[in-house]
Amino acid sequence: MRITKQALLLLTAFICCLFLAGCGSNPGCNVNITSSGSGGSEGFGAAPNNCNANGGTSGSGGVGASSAFVYYLSGTDIAAAGLGSNGSLTTLTGVTAKQSGTFSDDMLVVNKKFLYVPFNDTNSVQALAIGANGALTSITGSPFALQAAGQTDAVVSDPQGRFLFVGGESNGAISVFQINPATGALTEAPGSPFVSFGLISADSMAVDGSGKFLYAAQASASSPVGVFSIDQNSGALSPIVGSPFALNVAQLHADSSGKFLLGVQEIQDAYGSATASDHHIYVFAIDPTTGTPFAVPGSPFATVSAPFDFAIHPNGKFVYVTGNDATNGLAAIEGYQLDPATGALTALPGSPFTTLGPSSQCKFDESGGIMICSLGSSGFEVVSVNATTGAVSHSGTDLSGVSSYPFAVTD
Repeated sequence: MRITKQALLLLTAFICCLFLAGCGSNPGCNVNITSSGSGGSEGFGAAPNNCNANGGTSGSGGVGASSAFVYYLSGTDIAAAGLGSNGSLTTLTGVTAKQSGTFSDDMLVVNKKFLYVPFNDTNSVQALAIGANGALTSITGSPFALQAAGQTDAVVSDPQGRFLFVGGESNGAISVFQINPATGALTEAPGSPFVSFGLISADSMAVDGSGKFLYAAQASASSPVGVFSIDQNSGALSPIVGSPFALNVAQLHADSSGKFLLGVQEIQDAYGSATASDHHIYVFAIDPTTGTPFAVPGSPFATVSAPFDFAIHPNGKFVYVTGNDATNGLAAIEGYQLDPATGALTALPGSPFTTLGPSSQCKFDESGGIMICSLGSSGFEVVSVNATTGAVSHSGTDLSGVSSYPFAVTD
């Protein structure tokens, strides 16, 4: 039988591929994304077709695909770190994006696909798509300008990832954008920006777990909290009856069930320039029909440190407080169980967790398996969280020498 030249080449390629480690039946599928860190170069990135990710060979060697990513500001870039199988974060190269502004107090990942960064010096929102290996690419139309003048500050979305809400720090304006689910592009909602609600600042915002109500705090616990119903088709805002409410809080987060709103008197972006003094966390039950918040029995609940911020586990069962100690500065992370029926908080065994580094802010990945915590103003630590008991443990090696505010996390 005569073998054609083309068939011979195909047969040769097939035989060669059998001898390539990790290739299997998919030739040419190595992924090369090099990262640098204290352990030398390590390989990160998701390899297609079940092939191995192939990174650098120095240091402790490649750790395979990153299981989570942390985004933060670095000079003029939005930089990234990847979480390897050894539990450590390592800075990634070749996945960054240039900042569209200079000053930002917040950033947010939506649906694990899009990263939004509001810049107050340009009064706009930079929008970036997140690739399979954590790489950032600009979304068409980015940065998206805000119509209301003022210092762009807080950014939140509804749990379904349909709408993006951007608060103004100096004017109380709330800009609402519809998120294109395929591209991440932003389209301003009808009536946006919403500026006639009597707010002087929208410095911390939260959307309830059902996606029906938006809560906007005004940077000071002495200022009331605006509460708005969200049009489920357009994202447009309407103040509910009784808004704004005197809740005595400045920083807000809502649990995933839609039942509770939690707050503290200090605000995260004041860390470093102010000292928190109130040793409490406030819990409010949300009326599912009207959105009205009511203090739950026993609220406010005492904390050991004075909180600057807190993180609620995605399953809604646990709350982790970050704050300061009046004598020793930044305090150990504290953990509390959130009663799903009453909203009451009970300290977890071992809290405060002195085996963890003191932190000013923590954020969960979407799965709830890890919590990334900022180490003051420079660096991050990885905290593993037991979703059943709330127990925590320090994971891997800390990432030091990078800016840790603001930051965003995704898995």
